Amino acid sequence: MKKEIKIFAGLIFILFVTVGFAQNTGKIAGKVTDEKTAEVLIGVNILIEGTGLGAATDMNGEYIIVNVPPKTYNVIAKYIGYANTVTRNVHVGSGSTTKIDFRITQTEITLNHEVVITAKAPLVVKDMTSTEARITADQIKELPLQNINQLITQQAGVSKGSDGGIHIRGGRSSEISYLVNGVSITDDFNRTQALSVETESIQELKVISGTFNAEYGNAMSGVVNIVTKSGGQNLSGNLEIWSGDYVSNHTDIYKHINSVNPFANYNFQGFLNGPLIPDKLNFFVSARRFFDGGYI
Repeated sequence: MKKEIKIFAGLIFILFVTVGFAQNTGKIAGKVTDEKTAEVLIGVNILIEGTGLGAATDMNGEYIIVNVPPKTYNVIAKYIGYANTVTRNVHVGSGSTTKIDFRITQTEITLNHEVVITAKAPLVVKDMTSTEARITADQIKELPLQNINQLITQQAGVSKGSDGGIHIRGGRSSEISYLVNGVSITDDFNRTQALSVETESIQELKVISGTFNAEYGNAMSGVVNIVTKSGGQNLSGNLEIWSGDYVSNHTDIYKHINSVNPFANYNFQGFLNGPLIPDKLNFFVSARRFFDGGYI
């Protein structure tokens, strides 16, 4: 009996992991044609640079690559007798399909001959049925914000109440579902975030404020879905340190308030990522230490 329960629990765990993984990956799809004749090309290899992901075009010249982690990639089209064509800066979002069509040109068989194209984000995403905002890791890096709640409240339709709670489109703070990589981190007691994710660890933050899909349950006002970063093939990291103090005029009530301690408030944060076993196992770790003296 115990063995059956363990097997059943294991199957449930695998099911939840699979569903969560599907929610936090995207797709790349499109069609490949000859630039001169506009004829569809069969069997063209479409590869995502730096990954093991790819696909080949079918009888209609169409392809689709699934389970693509949210990130910005270079996508390559390779076909014998045609120049390699590279589309750069292709952004893939979680739960969405990025459409990339290729028009490739015939060429003599030579080495190192390729055509480079820069992808542009569409002004209107036709397959998006929900109202949502996406913030990528590159955008987060440019923003002067320290925590995830500040990122969320910067989006349209999101506000912060006097109690510090987050409200989407006027709803209660308890009506928001919080997810990390498809797994709920909503506190069952007060329906807020049970844990906080450092901004350095976020690959993509998605705030859905209306008409979200049925896959997002237990939510009425909105959904906040966080996709974390994964380790890379190259060792890299970052460290940020700042400190300071509050300074004001001396008064009889608050003595020594005009004295300065440069380490009264400080923030240490950083991340490190790279390979543990090259091409097989990578790691990513981030940490933050924040202290505020709290005089003001």
